[in-house]
Amino acid sequence: MRMQAKMFGIVLCALAAAACGDNGNGTGGTAGSGGTAGTGGTAGTGGASTSTVTGTVVEDEDFMAIAGATVAVNGTSITATTNGAGEFTLENVPNGEVFFITSAAGHWGTVDFYDVPGETVGGIELLVIADGAIDAFAAAIPRTLDPNDGIVDITYEGAASGETGTISASSDAALTFDIDDSPVVQDTVIADSGGFADLVFTSVDPAQGPITATVTGASGVTVCEIDQSPGTTYPIIAKTLTFVYAVCAPAP
Repeated sequence: MRMQAKMFGIVLCALAAAACGDNGNGTGGTAGSGGTAGTGGTAGTGGASTSTVTGTVVEDEDFMAIAGATVAVNGTSITATTNGAGEFTLENVPNGEVFFITSAAGHWGTVDFYDVPGETVGGIELLVIADGAIDAFAAAIPRTLDPNDGIVDITYEGAASGETGTISASSDAALTFDIDDSPVVQDTVIADSGGFADLVFTSVDPAQGPITATVTGASGVTVCEIDQSPGTTYPIIAKTLTFVYAVCAPAP
């Protein structure tokens, strides 16, 4: 699932999915047993253990396609470089829960999670963040953000404000964003009118990764959980923002 994440005072959409008016399944759907995928889909023989993943790398602020960016599949040697239109193709990507890592000159990269091929059929959109946007964000907090460190952004869907979260590594004090998208240093989130919120941890040392994350609902209002398999660990990479997705529902 993909949700809206507010980062650096800018509303982001990590992928056009439920939060952005797209179900994330492309136009052709997944291949049937022994069949081929529809337009933009991922082809293969039924039961195949790998898929081809295509997509585009864009800059978060204006969604401009980024040429020459690198996309890597975490834990493998699989990489690709984007063409002049920001497009990439990754062959033989293991099916299942995959972290895609982006990097580009003059930008911070991102670590983003997808279930392959279920969420990658039809192509995916990955982000990089301009150095200038990071600098402006750091000045607004204010704090220094070292490119030798990473950042973790827990993004919440269905939040009501008051939810919290933790990561298993030391960091600067957590921060969220107010209704004007200005950063606020506190460890409970402020949700927007759509139920989306962020809790951001800066200055995370890559040597402390991979990390785990936990989320807690607002007492008596919501219950929350991480939107990946229990026990999932998240890469921390220098000059890279790692997205962790959380979903919340009304408390019983």
